[in-house]
Amino acid sequence: MKKIILFVTILLFFSFETTVAQFYEETRLSGVENPLFNVQIFRTISDNLKSGKLYVYSNIVNDDLTFLKNDSIGGFQAEFEWEVAVEDEEKQVAFHSIHKEVYEVDYNQTNDREKNILLSTTFDIPAGEYVITAQIRDLMSKKSVSRKIEMEMYDLNKESIDMSDILFLNEAEFDSVGNLTHFVPRVKNNFSRHTPFIYIYTEIYSKEYPAIFNIRYRLEDVEGEVELDTVIFKEMTGPLSSYVFKLDKRMIAKNNYQCSVILSRGSEQVERFRNISFYWVNVPETSEDITLALRQMRYISPLDSLDIYLEAPLEEQQKFFSRFWARRDPNPETEANELMEEYFSRLNFANREFSNYIDDGWLSDRGRILIKFGYPDDVESYPLGWNSIPYVIWRYYFPRAKVFVFTDRMGFGDYRLLPEYQSEEYN
Repeated sequence: MKKIILFVTILLFFSFETTVAQFYEETRLSGVENPLFNVQIFRTISDNLKSGKLYVYSNIVNDDLTFLKNDSIGGFQAEFEWEVAVEDEEKQVAFHSIHKEVYEVDYNQTNDREKNILLSTTFDIPAGEYVITAQIRDLMSKKSVSRKIEMEMYDLNKESIDMSDILFLNEAEFDSVGNLTHFVPRVKNNFSRHTPFIYIYTEIYSKEYPAIFNIRYRLEDVEGEVELDTVIFKEMTGPLSSYVFKLDKRMIAKNNYQCSVILSRGSEQVERFRNISFYWVNVPETSEDITLALRQMRYISPLDSLDIYLEAPLEEQQKFFSRFWARRDPNPETEANELMEEYFSRLNFANREFSNYIDDGWLSDRGRILIKFGYPDDVESYPLGWNSIPYVIWRYYFPRAKVFVFTDRMGFGDYRLLPEYQSEEYN
């Protein structure tokens, strides 16, 4: 996609407070010949300014495709179809299919998770409610995966000013005077901190021009605290203009935000938002992240060893973290540290499934047991009854049989391990 867009660069300053470390993990079905992919939509106004325009983006990595050896090309070949259908309550209103072939000479490239294939299509559709179905069918394995998104297309002609969705960019190229000449959209809204910037892209529509607009960029954390509130002034000389905002990731300490863009002129105002998150991969990169990661290692390391580093400088914390996991790497020949990935994947699961109004999931009784012993082999759930409180039973059969019973005495999802089963944790 190529456009000429005014590029806006603003230096951002943030306060630094406690954050929630998030380890990045691949889905367990990824890399096992499932054509797994992500989907992102971007809604704006059509080129004729009369209806809505819908962009649908997907991406898939080589490792999630099936490659077969093809002697005629002297390498390996994958082949798949990507289909996108848009339906309203009564019928299918739009459809597009793309057939794609991928060739690799080196077998190792067929398992590459960095080789990313971006797919995109566009539809002009009127305002209304729709269901988008995107599907990738791997023609080599005959497997398919689909994604569904419920969507409302904006009525961009209803008001005198309006705005597209927010679109984060994976790559951006600019000419010598700062105009954006080429960009690659990001299909997911989470980022690592390895690259220094995030580019936030929006398109603005106005029935009246020329005119001066306020564009406000705001980041709000999960507790509702606004950490960024920056306003710029732009002049529109035509009905449709596009803008890019450059956000310096190195200035951001927390990991989860709501990113809002607010367009206003006089008493008129339009707001769009997307959630945005950050993750670490091998070693936490901020002091807040690694301090929390060290605390979360309490189930695998003596507390007195961890306490020494909780208040240490960032560099010393990172060195200790790297040494700790390197010594426990079950297969140093591989790039990944399988034990570390399994540990923090369990921790992520505990936070997603067991967090409550009191504690994060990793601090709960169920979270602790899952992190230490893995996913139970058998789960029995008993909801609230006339004569009993809710409780669940977890059973482990290997390598040693264990049983844990958790009860929710308050009825708010805070399941506690019954005292008579606490000895199972240490036997």
